[in-house]
Amino acid sequence: MIKGLYTGAAGMLAAQTQSEIIADNVANIRTPGYKREESSNKAFPEMLMMRTSTQNEIPGNTLIGGIGTGVVVDQVTRMNVQGVLQTTDIPTDLAIIAEEAFLVVDTPNGERYTRNGQLQLNSEGILQTADGYPVLGEEGPIGPLSKDFQVDAQGGITDQGVTIDRLRLVQVPAEGLLREGQSLYASNQPVQEFAGNEVVLQGTLEGSNVNLPSQMVKMITVMRAYEANQKVIQTHDATLEKAVNEIGRIV
Repeated sequence: MIKGLYTGAAGMLAAQTQSEIIADNVANIRTPGYKREESSNKAFPEMLMMRTSTQNEIPGNTLIGGIGTGVVVDQVTRMNVQGVLQTTDIPTDLAIIAEEAFLVVDTPNGERYTRNGQLQLNSEGILQTADGYPVLGEEGPIGPLSKDFQVDAQGGITDQGVTIDRLRLVQVPAEGLLREGQSLYASNQPVQEFAGNEVVLQGTLEGSNVNLPSQMVKMITVMRAYEANQKVIQTHDATLEKAVNEIGRIV
């Protein structure tokens, strides 16, 4: 009977984690380049119920069967589907149209990777993220640039007819991505320089790939699962209370 409490509690914890992931997706629906995350569950190993043999039986245990012990969130997967492209005609807006490519930025914690192309020029004309981290080219931080700089499809940057640099684009293994905040990623695996063509669109932003109706449907499903597991716990609690207060009562 106590196992039922564990099963219900495990289901509630898994549903809570799933609801937090969905809420985070919805909160970032307007974050350029954001990729939604999805979770998958796995069952805890079943507990085998054994019956101990009597003296008249062959020595050993007899298998009665298995009992489930609930679920746990197995992994959280980043969905790399391309977001909708939105034309802005703002020179500092850059859309990365190759799903596996990332911009490289310089942060106090070292190089990080992003697909959020909503960039800006600081007071010195250096290209940086909205959080103030310099975007790196092949030669390092990019700039100084004027407001009329141009970026071609391969990431080459020119300003007033002069070649300045080329955006540094890398390919990060999906299984090595470690999310840091809303738009930045680190990697626990080696990254490679991205060698593809037709990668960048200037004056365009890639929107998030979060589908709001789909996330709302998932949230409803998760909340129903949470409530069902909650009722399991309440039922077991009531049964235990009855066993303690009534069955064990001395008549």
